[in-house]
Amino acid sequence: MRLRYFIITGSLLVSFTCIHAQDTTYYKEVIRELSSKKYEGRSDFRKGDKKAAKYIARQFMQIRGVEPSVEGGYLQPFSYNVNVFHKKMEMSVDGVTLEPGKDFIVREFSPSQKGIFSLKYIGVQDHDPARLIPMLESGDFRNSYVVLQYDLVYKYMGIAPFELYKMPVAGLIMVQDKVPSFFKSRSGTVQPIPVIWAGPGFPGDAKQIRVRFESRMIEGYTSSNVIAHIPGSSRADSCIVFVAHYDHLGHFGKEVYYPGAHDNASGVAFILTLARHYAQPENRPELTYVFIAVAAEENNLLGSTHYTKNPVFPLERTLQVIDPDMVADNGERLFVETGAEGEENLKRFLHINDSLGLFTIEQHPLSNDSDHYPFAMKEVPALYMMVDGDAYDVYHTPLDNSGNMYINRYLPLFRLVTAFASTF
Repeated sequence: MRLRYFIITGSLLVSFTCIHAQDTTYYKEVIRELSSKKYEGRSDFRKGDKKAAKYIARQFMQIRGVEPSVEGGYLQPFSYNVNVFHKKMEMSVDGVTLEPGKDFIVREFSPSQKGIFSLKYIGVQDHDPARLIPMLESGDFRNSYVVLQYDLVYKYMGIAPFELYKMPVAGLIMVQDKVPSFFKSRSGTVQPIPVIWAGPGFPGDAKQIRVRFESRMIEGYTSSNVIAHIPGSSRADSCIVFVAHYDHLGHFGKEVYYPGAHDNASGVAFILTLARHYAQPENRPELTYVFIAVAAEENNLLGSTHYTKNPVFPLERTLQVIDPDMVADNGERLFVETGAEGEENLKRFLHINDSLGLFTIEQHPLSNDSDHYPFAMKEVPALYMMVDGDAYDVYHTPLDNSGNMYINRYLPLFRLVTAFASTF
């Protein structure tokens, strides 16, 4: 730990109110741009992620003092398999058409299916796996969709009840008490049956369901991390990495797209404003500062995992990774996570926050919910941060757009992150 951390004074902390590059206008512009329709949700639909990568590379290119980090430019490509829903996704219950993305979503690992099926509802007492599994295994529901309560499935079997996905039934419907969220984290494989998450408006006594789902497995789809850096002025052989995923969920069907303003155009906008700040001669860091906009986070952290297996800057010389994910919110709480190697650095982060009185910080256990995790698994100090507030209500829904994001916590977070970075 560097000596100057111990001699930070009140006057030094107050000086962060004068940071020149706290550009809220640019911050908003980047979020609005990346969440606009032209990028199609920044995923595999019409190469929306590739368009977003080029836009981010252009932003780095326009900042004097920021340099490309990959041979030939900014892009670090990698490939993966992904199951997609790019055509019509249709569902009706007893003749009433339900709206995709609002009334229902189909889980990302589901196969194509077309047909008319009966509906069978499972009673509350029968959600216990000791009763449910034998009931489904009996074969009595081969031509039926089985309707379950999501909260009870989660209670008994957790977030990923894979055993249910292989049952001899036509499909599963799990009813939630909110607009269902769409995910892509398990889109690399296809399960035997469709699994649907339905909203609270799903009828409790319907007889028949008609579905038309079209999925397609794309093998070897290519995305790219976008990597730039500012060379350190005196300790260039060590670095701090600022990482934020730029991808989102793309499309659910042909018409419904997920803008991803809060998740995570906001994080990309945040690290771009950091790059603009540190590129100014008076703010140039002693360490090398690396800025990585990673792809395929929603596909199970594939971009950050690829980087940690193929680091452009040595992981053993990476002193800290900072991962802003979903920071365009209005709450006073800041959720943070880190691994064992990051605990000492986190104490410094917490001390600075308390000195400045910026956030109420809530530490969560390390989990694989964002791009800090692959770094932590490589024993690199990695800090995840998320601003908690009203924007979380539209998490992974089509309503995560620029009209439902907030900027009032941008300046406090900028102040906190730059103060923390200065202690290395």
